[in-house]
Amino acid sequence: MSLGKQTLGGFTWTFISNIATKFLGLFIGIVLARLLTPKDFGLVAMLYVFFEVSNSFVNSGFSQALIREDVLSEKDKATAFNINILVSISFYALLWFCAPAIADFYENEKLVLLARVMGITIIINAFTIVQRADITHKLLFKKLSVILVTANVIAGIVGIAMAYMGYGVWSLASKYIVMAFMTSFLFYVMNPWYPKFFIIRESFKRLFGFGSKLFLSGLINTIYDNIYKLIIGKYFSAVTLGLYTQAKLYVTQVTLSAVSTIQTVTYPILSKAKNEPQRLKNAYRKIIIATSFVIFPITIAMGLLAKPLILVAIGEQWVDAIPFLQILCVSGVLYHLHAINLNILKVLGRSDLFLKLEIIKKINITIAILIGINFGIWGLLIASVISSYIALLINMYYTNKHIDYSYANQFSDLLPIFLQTIPMVLAIYAITLILGNNHILILILSTVLGIIVYLGTAILFKSKSLKSIIDVLGTKFPQLQKINL
Repeated sequence: MSLGKQTLGGFTWTFISNIATKFLGLFIGIVLARLLTPKDFGLVAMLYVFFEVSNSFVNSGFSQALIREDVLSEKDKATAFNINILVSISFYALLWFCAPAIADFYENEKLVLLARVMGITIIINAFTIVQRADITHKLLFKKLSVILVTANVIAGIVGIAMAYMGYGVWSLASKYIVMAFMTSFLFYVMNPWYPKFFIIRESFKRLFGFGSKLFLSGLINTIYDNIYKLIIGKYFSAVTLGLYTQAKLYVTQVTLSAVSTIQTVTYPILSKAKNEPQRLKNAYRKIIIATSFVIFPITIAMGLLAKPLILVAIGEQWVDAIPFLQILCVSGVLYHLHAINLNILKVLGRSDLFLKLEIIKKINITIAILIGINFGIWGLLIASVISSYIALLINMYYTNKHIDYSYANQFSDLLPIFLQTIPMVLAIYAITLILGNNHILILILSTVLGIIVYLGTAILFKSKSLKSIIDVLGTKFPQLQKINL
């Protein structure tokens, strides 16, 4: 099967999964936001960095290393599984004993029990590293979709039911735990693999040799992905963190779902072209163009419609989250570009360079934080946007170096897509001026007219990005080939 067809099949199912899970997540988040308070969301968000860091140690880069293997042997699977279980138990024990210190750091005693209960997910998640890697390696994205959607539905029902019954922050904690348990259970049901209890030194050295650098990169990235939650929770308040987290949720549903789709599908597929530079570059370029064509207009429109979106979805108690959402959309428009650029380094086996790049970018973020925090919460967020754009330039430099895709080439591919959004922006802005405070009607008309204007502009100017998407989708939907671009 060609790369194009593999990409389309994988992207289709992973996209369906992400759209379904993100819409479910959005719906569940909206219901919970109406039943709970910003402080409840803030308390749980304070702990995420500790869980995510622990999970990075548990994974240790083994998942990416397994996916990259041509054949997954039982020795490799057993080695990765057993190392993960041992590390997960160690980190859960560490988290248990450190829970009082975490509570002291945030000056909130409620976090002791919350951390100890939610932390059990570290062990639960460790049980499925082999199944996750195996499904991705075999490009079985349909199975992955079923697992993730089902687990989200069950976890969402539990969380909403508990919130309705007045359990407060424990509704969010229970949803988090049920999600981890159901995901692991379904992986064993739909992709059975039963562990062998041994560790092979040669497998460990080979897998960890590649994965260790990705682990360090992932660890650094995880810490810095959550660093703003850590700082906001420490230096501001649980309410402010709750507002930030809720705004971040909206950006995440759109941008990071696409990024997750892109990374999950393109990494194993591009890995199969790692020894064919021109083929790799061509596939990579198509991915950049196609994803930007979708992400740019959605993220920009979300920033423009932040006020009606927040007020209609979760109500007046969240009105202070509006400027958070607007600022986060400015950097969110770039998330997919970061992910795709970094995937190239992993595909080429340059985990050493991947680590070096992450360190450079995190120094950039640290400088932004140290400067921005002096100007309060808004200074901190604006500094994060600026550092994100600088980081993208760094990513693009290394992409150019390894597959000959220069700044000029990348910008020439991206600029036309950005310019295509201008008529859409003007149309949405006109609607908001005309309709004033009729927020529901603004959302409906802006969505419909925005899509029509954006696609109409692309067709009128014979968009290269739209043509690229049609060429790929045309292999599955021949009627699309009738569109003359």
